[in-house]
Amino acid sequence: MPQDNVNTDAIYGKDYTYRDDVTPEMMAKVVMENYDPQFASRTQKGDVIVSGFNFGTGSSREQAVTALKAKGIPLVIAASFSQTYLRNAFNNGFLCVEVPELVKRLRQQFTKEIAAKEKTIIPGEEIDIDFTSGVIRWRDQQFAFPPLGSVPQSLVIAGGVENLVATRLGLA
Repeated sequence: MPQDNVNTDAIYGKDYTYRDDVTPEMMAKVVMENYDPQFASRTQKGDVIVSGFNFGTGSSREQAVTALKAKGIPLVIAASFSQTYLRNAFNNGFLCVEVPELVKRLRQQFTKEIAAKEKTIIPGEEIDIDFTSGVIRWRDQQFAFPPLGSVPQSLVIAGGVENLVATRLGLA
C-alpha cells in the first residue's frame, strides 16, 4: 500500500462500524474494501501490510485494527501512524512498527506499480523482522526501527488490554 493517509474508513467502513451482528469472519471479508475492493481476495493470512505516512488517520474506530487481525494480518509496517491508531492497535494486541526508510526504499522499487495507481501491491517477497534487535531485513538491506516499549510488548504478548487485565486479576 504505497499511499499516505490511509484512514480508518478506508480500513473498516462506516457501514459496519455500528452493527452488532458483524462476526470476525465478516470483518475479514470487508476489511480495506473502501481502499481496495480486491484486498480481501488478494491477501491471505500472514501477509504483512507496508504503508506510507500517517496510517490509520481519521476516527478512533477500534475495528480498523480488529478487522485486520480478523483477516490474519499479523502486523502493519508504515512510515508513520496516527497516534490514536497505534493506541488502539496495542490495546488489541496488534503489532505496528514505524520504518520510514523501508517504505521509501519500497516506493523506489515499485515505481511502475505506483504509477499505475495499484492500490495493493503484492510482491511475493519475504521480509525478516527481528523484534529483539529492532531490524527488518529485505533482500540485502537492513532497516532499523525503535524497539517496542515494555507496555506495548506486554499488551501484544497478552493479546490486548482485556486479556492482560483478566490475567492480572486471575480471571483468565
